[in-house]
Amino acid sequence: MAKSFIKIPYFLFLLVLFFCLHGSVENYGFLHVNEVIRVFAITSACVALLFLVTFGLTKNLLLASLVSFFISSWWLFFGAIHDLIKATPFLDFLRSYTVLIPVLLVLNIFIIRWIKRNKQLHPKLFLFLNILFLVFCLADVVLLTNRYFNYKEIRVAQAVKFNASKVRQKPNVYFLLFDEYAGYKSLQDSFGFKNDSLYNLLQQQNFKILPGFSNYDFTPYSMSSIFNMQYVPGAYDKQLLAQPDIQQRFAEIRNGEVFAIFRSMGYTINNYSVFDIRDHPALSQSNGLFPIHATLLTNKIFHKRLVKNVGWWFITGKFELPFLKKNILYKVDGYNKKVEEKVLEAASAKQVKPGFYYAHFFLPHGQYFRDSTGAFNRPEQISDLYNKSLYLSYLKYTNTIINGLVKNINAMDPGAIVVIMSDHGFYDYQNKGGYEPYNFDNICFLRLPGAKPDSSNLPRSNVNFFRYLFNTGYGQNLPYVKDSTVFVIEDPAVLR
Repeated sequence: MAKSFIKIPYFLFLLVLFFCLHGSVENYGFLHVNEVIRVFAITSACVALLFLVTFGLTKNLLLASLVSFFISSWWLFFGAIHDLIKATPFLDFLRSYTVLIPVLLVLNIFIIRWIKRNKQLHPKLFLFLNILFLVFCLADVVLLTNRYFNYKEIRVAQAVKFNASKVRQKPNVYFLLFDEYAGYKSLQDSFGFKNDSLYNLLQQQNFKILPGFSNYDFTPYSMSSIFNMQYVPGAYDKQLLAQPDIQQRFAEIRNGEVFAIFRSMGYTINNYSVFDIRDHPALSQSNGLFPIHATLLTNKIFHKRLVKNVGWWFITGKFELPFLKKNILYKVDGYNKKVEEKVLEAASAKQVKPGFYYAHFFLPHGQYFRDSTGAFNRPEQISDLYNKSLYLSYLKYTNTIINGLVKNINAMDPGAIVVIMSDHGFYDYQNKGGYEPYNFDNICFLRLPGAKPDSSNLPRSNVNFFRYLFNTGYGQNLPYVKDSTVFVIEDPAVLR
């Protein structure tokens, strides 16, 4: 066995194993075993193919193994390298891809030439790399085992007391969330647009306009506070949110108090969103906004990071690749269509148990795929996030989606509770400080058949919405928490 460590390139297999184990330790609780196995299998196949090609060119097992290892290493850990460079001031000159990628290529050429010239070191390198990555993998196995036995589901600290015995009726509930839909005041003041057509339509359909505003300007934080009816724990840097902060919010959403309360009343949970809910996985296992599921492992691999940051080179202009345009540019638009279909299917189905339907539309959230008529925008327009006219046109298109959903739900499920809300308002104002009070100006409409709305004690912000709904529609007497706003800034290199 000891001799094989200087002859057999176990380190190629161990490199991929370490990549998956280390990612699993970092993201424990947010990955499924089958997702990790799939990533391991695909990555192993790619490394094996690289080795076979290199061996075919060199006809030398030792040289081919070492060359494949160094190429695979920077390919797999490119994102980690790039993030380290961005966080290190004296390495800032390497930040640009046009500098970093040529540097890595030149470095690889020098390493390959050095390995080729120093054949006497090959067995020693084999031994060193085999032992090193075996130790790395064993260390991560220990850490992963420790996580397994000590992991606790992340919940918001304070449970909300709900008395199910006071509930007299259990209609279906459609919670339709339209991401980044701006409120009436911000549209009027900042866009010169009065959104009267939507407001008049919803009032005609017996919706009540609630005077709410969002508590956070960033979706995972806003949704965590909505579904837990309280603010998220404050142990995070509000000026620079990192990936662990976002994962914390995802876990809080997954174990949200609102879902637990609806379960306690005998409701089924139906999840048409990008967020996992316990026992109800996200509708989409990937999205263009947040790394989730297997993407947590793969989002730092070279080609993934390249597509994310400079992929627009290949979906527009002279370098345009049609298959990439379809699979990258319009991916979220396809997700929105799928959410719409799911809601309409649910409304038309006859259910034995009452259902809570959470539908999360990335509308009119940028990217701006369509204009007000529903026609696709040009590729160069889609990501022009600061363009108010494009946003406004997309918002008008969103109004047609809302119109269709409301009319169909009202026709097919007239006794249902319907909520139309946004998690925050438009926030790409391009102002110097990044903060704009209108970031928090959102919409909130409620149709509550068969219940007398409490007009004297309306919620003023999203964090109190479900407290209001449970009080008004389900006979509760839940106290409100203090209304306030929290401005947070995400790291755009990681999250947007």
